[in-house]
Order: sequence, then structure tokens, then C-alpha cells
Amino acid sequence: MSVAGEPAVPPGGPGFLRPLEWLVIGNSVVYGLVLLAAAARGFSGCLAQAAWSFGVGAGACLVGWATRRTTNRGLLLVRLGYAPVMYFIFYHQAGIIWPTIYRAPFDGWLASADQALFGTQPALRFQELLPSRGLSEIFCYAYFTYFLYTPLVGVPAFFKSFAAAERVVFATTLGYYLCYTIFWLFPTVAPHYWFPPHAGPQPYHGYVFNHLLFFLTSHGEIRGGAFPSSHIAVATLLTVYARRETPRLFPFLAVTTALLYPAVIYLHAHYVVDVPSGIAVGLFVAAVSDRLQARFGGG
Repeated sequence: MSVAGEPAVPPGGPGFLRPLEWLVIGNSVVYGLVLLAAAARGFSGCLAQAAWSFGVGAGACLVGWATRRTTNRGLLLVRLGYAPVMYFIFYHQAGIIWPTIYRAPFDGWLASADQALFGTQPALRFQELLPSRGLSEIFCYAYFTYFLYTPLVGVPAFFKSFAAAERVVFATTLGYYLCYTIFWLFPTVAPHYWFPPHAGPQPYHGYVFNHLLFFLTSHGEIRGGAFPSSHIAVATLLTVYARRETPRLFPFLAVTTALLYPAVIYLHAHYVVDVPSGIAVGLFVAAVSDRLQARFGGG
């Protein structure tokens, strides 16, 4: 939670390893060991991915050591920015790990849950019932803007104080890591891969944001990251943190996040059940993150 009178930068520097670095290192070790085990069982490419995982952890150590005594704001921004830059590596690895554990994803369970609740598949029918280029553009805007949430909240928090930005980045990293781990423990590939034509994200209807969004999703989506929705989890989490740390941003994020909830279904990215599960993860992390960080020496 925001604390009045915090110094803009840590006096004498932040020290070597803070809770954020330990979180990155711990996740790196877990992923590295899981990938090494898969490599030992003969799965190709896993050895190189294990090296990437351990490399991320080693990089966190190096960044922490190099900036341990600095009060330079540029270097402190690099220290906090290291973890978000590395998110994609672990996200990508979640899609590599789960096929080494399971033969097939669990989308059938989620599709059956949606069918039982609604008597149809909302991920397919929503857009058919409301075929609007304008509505699609609004939803594409919300979905695209989600990818900017971490800097949108983290950078203003950083100019408030290092500690405020650290709380934001630690919580966001914890939220993503929790979602990524669930992705390979309970893999689901999402409606745009599960239902015919099984081709993944397709060009969206719209005007501007549809093109921007398709550029990101067509190059960055994995087969195995639907439940819970990390989009919903992190958007919810950062909306909570915007209210705590950068309240002027809260109305903008609250509206955009509210649009994102139906958007991920309309754009075939998620089942309906992925949305409340994502909200639950986001609220859970928002409730425990600051206390967890403080317990391990931060704040």
C-alpha cells in the first residue's frame, strides 16, 4: 500500500537482492529444472530453454549487484524494468513445458462448462450475435491497451518513488508468474485454437486497433495460455494498483479493464470461465503481494 513520505530513491542504494530479484531467481530455477527434466526425457529444445531460464535468474543477480549502491534514477529504472522485459520468456516456455507433461490440453472441460452455463459457446456466438465493426474496434482497443498496462502504472509510480514502482512491478511479476505456472499445470489453448479452423488469432474487424492487436497476437500467442486469463488477471491487478499508487490513472484503467472483460470473449481469445478465474487471481495477488514483499525484506 502507498506510504506517505517515501524517499524518491533508496538512500545508499537498494542493496543486492530484493524480493523482486528473489522472485525472478526462484521462478527461473523452477522453470530451468522442469525444462532440464524434460530434456533428460528426450524432448528437443528444452535444454536450450533451460539455459534461457537460468540465464534470466543470473541476469537478475547481475543487475542487482551492479545497481546495489546506485541512487541514479536511470539505473534504478533498469533494475525494476528487467523483470517485465523477461516476462515473454517464461510465457513462451509455458507453451513448451506443458506438452512434455500432458498429451492434450484441457479445453474440453472449459468448453463443456461454458456450454452447460449458457447452452452455447459464447466465444463463438458473441461476435455472431453482435457483428459490429465499431464494437470490435472498441474491444480491440481494450485488448491492445492491456499490453501497455505495466509501463502505464509502473512508470508514473517510479516518478513518485522507487518503493511505489517496486510494489507495482513485484505484484505484476507475481501475477504473471502465477498465471504462467497454471498454464503448464492446467494447459488450455483458447477458443481460437480449440475450435475450427484451429488456426489461432485471425485478423480482427475494426479500423486501427484491430491491426495493432493482430500484429501482437499473431506473433506472440502460445498454445496453452487460456486459463486463467492472464489478460484479465493482470489488468485487474494493475487497476487495483493504479488506485493505490497512481490514482489519477485509475478511472482510465477501470473503464478499459471493464471493456477488456467482454473483449477477450468477443475476440475468441478466452472462454467465459477464464474471465472470473482471471479476476480472482488478480484480486488474490493484489491482496497478498505487498505483505509478501514486505515479509521478504522489501517495502
